[in-house]
Amino acid sequence: MILRKALPWFVYSLFILSCARQTAPTGGPKDTIPPVLVKAVPYINQTNFKDKELTLTFDEALLLNNPKEQIIVTPDIQKKYDINVKKNVVHMTLDTELKDSTTYTFNFRDAIQDITEKNPAKNIKLAISTGPYVDSLIIQGLIYDPLRPVPVKEATVALFESDTFNIFQHTPAYITKTNETGLYALENLKPGTYYVFAIDDRNRNLIADSKTEQYGFIGTPIELKRNQKQIDIPIIKLDTRQLKLTNSRPYNTYFNIKLSKNLATYKLTSDSSEWLFSAFGEDPANIRVYNTFDNTDSTAIRLTARDSIYNRIDTVIYAKFTDREVKPEAFSSKTDGFKVFARKGFITGQVQFSKPLLEINYDSILYQIDSAKVVTFSKGDIQWDSLHNRITIQKTFDAKLLIEPEPVKDTPKPKPVTTEKGQSKQQPKKVIKNRFYLGNAAFISIERDSSKASEETLRPITLEETGVISTQIQTKEAHFIVQLLDKSNNVVKVIHDKKNAVFEDVIPAEYQIRLIIDYDGNGEWSPGNFFRKVEPEPTIYYLNEKDNPIINLKANWEIGPLLITY
Repeated sequence: MILRKALPWFVYSLFILSCARQTAPTGGPKDTIPPVLVKAVPYINQTNFKDKELTLTFDEALLLNNPKEQIIVTPDIQKKYDINVKKNVVHMTLDTELKDSTTYTFNFRDAIQDITEKNPAKNIKLAISTGPYVDSLIIQGLIYDPLRPVPVKEATVALFESDTFNIFQHTPAYITKTNETGLYALENLKPGTYYVFAIDDRNRNLIADSKTEQYGFIGTPIELKRNQKQIDIPIIKLDTRQLKLTNSRPYNTYFNIKLSKNLATYKLTSDSSEWLFSAFGEDPANIRVYNTFDNTDSTAIRLTARDSIYNRIDTVIYAKFTDREVKPEAFSSKTDGFKVFARKGFITGQVQFSKPLLEINYDSILYQIDSAKVVTFSKGDIQWDSLHNRITIQKTFDAKLLIEPEPVKDTPKPKPVTTEKGQSKQQPKKVIKNRFYLGNAAFISIERDSSKASEETLRPITLEETGVISTQIQTKEAHFIVQLLDKSNNVVKVIHDKKNAVFEDVIPAEYQIRLIIDYDGNGEWSPGNFFRKVEPEPTIYYLNEKDNPIINLKANWEIGPLLITY
């Protein structure tokens, strides 16, 4: 009694609270069994439901896991409900009127977990109807990234019944989400006409944000009379905002044109100059125009451009360059992907420039096999891109030049050189071997500054050090593109419209094969346009028997033919 009186009153309060609080028991083997649904009120597929209370009883104590995000109600009731758990019973109270003669589904996903190890209850879905029968049709499929062979998990898939919907403005009534493997299922649907779309809904507002979120759609409506089990939807980030001019002004030694979004391509013309030199600026939404004009007044420049979804702009800009003395930005060049193939006697690679190229000094470009054998380059060996920002070098030469001569026997060693100070050691000569050399001023920019010298060693690659990957394309489509990709999804080689496409001289590594169905025949993948109801062009990846896209090529191997069917 004395001890009991000495305890402060709040200790008793804490003791009472701790007795009332549910906690996970400690000790014993780890619980891996998910909660099992014992009873549901209303029961699954109950008809003529008029109440607002739902009760789910399980076989063990529970807790809730972010229920407002996990639980999906279709048709959508905009999360107008309260939910709580008491021991092993989940209580949901609806705070909205349900539509008459409508089937509702309550998908609890991972919202309900056991209290011990947080194992989620599996496949807890409750379908009820406010009318005399429960609708039972299904639309299901896969949501995936068309430019990477990966499914998209937690994507929102939605249905609209009206053809006037806009996924960038309107919220849908019927929604679900994909699982870990990108699969989805919209269940308990009534017969009718539906429009299907999907979004990677990062801001959770059920509206697609084309600037920041991936989205996709089926261009034609689905006439749902029976279950549809393969409605697959590719989703990509595709900016649908209007293409417009936002700003144009002189900056440093160039004139900058800024647009509202990234461009896919553009063209500049002017009556004041036959040659216009330009380049993308800090991103493809900015164009830098360099000063090639004789006059100091404003010059009319016509801009025609389009974005990735073929929105176009055609406008005239009056450009005036700054009068003050400014130092041009430094001119630099960078080589990329240069290789020499011994069997063919072939050298190839690219050079990228920081601003447009005006001219090339061809005699400053050399491939020195050794001190006696040099491969030179001429105008026919070099291709310029349309903006003069990149060149591609492809040169075929006599492969015999790469054959090393037999060493000469009994070659006398050079004698030491005698000087006034006595004997000195023979200075070794610098060995030149397989050197790709770009001399000083090999490249001159539009602003008349020149590139610095650079060199790299390009050891010839023998046939035995490369491999071959062949493909067999089965399709009735007239135009298609077969791409060899590295494991990071970068395009390595491309072949157009050949059903037996063979990639030769491939460096050993891990690769992927992607087939693009080129419906419009423009030689590139087209991403589609929601407002024109044009879906992205199909992409198909080669998958092996284990559904793995990776092809592991080793030296001197020939792999294939790898079959891809569309």
